[in-house]
Amino acid sequence: MPLQYQRTVWLLHSEGHCNGVTTVVFSPNGQLLASGGMDGRVCIWSVPQRKILHVFSGKSAVLSLAWLESANNQLICGMEDGTIASLAITTESIQLDGFWAHQYPVERLAVCGTQLASGAHKEVKIWSQTSEGTRMSSWSQVGEVGTPPQSSYTAGCVILVTSLHWTSAPRWPSILLVTYMSHGIVTYDAKTLKRVHATSVPGYIADTSLSSDGRLLAISNMLTGFELFLMKAPAEIEPLFSFTQDVSAGRPLPVRFLHGDLAIIGGTSHGQVNIWDLSSRLKQSLRITGESTSCEQGH
Repeated sequence: MPLQYQRTVWLLHSEGHCNGVTTVVFSPNGQLLASGGMDGRVCIWSVPQRKILHVFSGKSAVLSLAWLESANNQLICGMEDGTIASLAITTESIQLDGFWAHQYPVERLAVCGTQLASGAHKEVKIWSQTSEGTRMSSWSQVGEVGTPPQSSYTAGCVILVTSLHWTSAPRWPSILLVTYMSHGIVTYDAKTLKRVHATSVPGYIADTSLSSDGRLLAISNMLTGFELFLMKAPAEIEPLFSFTQDVSAGRPLPVRFLHGDLAIIGGTSHGQVNIWDLSSRLKQSLRITGESTSCEQGH
């Protein structure tokens, strides 16, 4: 029988977000939840206590978040003004460091060990962590991948990065998988920065999620809904099946694996999320309704 879900708590605080929430991500141990918003705020929530712990207020909208894999107290933030911020979180405060990274808004981040990939419009850069431990981490750029191959169908299309994932294969111990809205799926050797393979995908890729073993790729397609692919190898990607989803609004919708990659959750444009069990392909719909709160200055 597919898992059933129900809401247990509504996270709301007067010092929290007062504009649209753009991204949410759990810490590696699941104890903290970070949320970023158009109001320039990063909110750190305690999952067990169901309360807000810290609020960082910046001058630029927060578009992407990623926790360091080896630490539950260090968070990377991609900002609308092209900067990347590092937040070191303690029980008492948040320490901030940052640097200018891109000419465009930083909409995608992916962390693998001491490597960070960032995506902004058509740019994809790889950074290396130069300090670890309890101190603030600093980053140095180690390279930038080239633009994806173009065909007669995509020659006039804007190059736009829609997701980043780290994976590996026997011949390539470190692979960066990049998806583009119109230019499909491209894999790069993270060591040489050379392209390994490119796969075209009909439609427009809005978002993707890679399973923890790197074998399954869920795609949110703005023309067809949610699709599932089998990643046999970086050069061999096989479509499996798709999930019916209303895409008439023409908006990019998020998609994520959950519960040990046994299900996927996808957004909608009308205030609910859908969860599909991958074994039975049955769907449960959860409506998102909540309260609003006035905006106060964070700290």
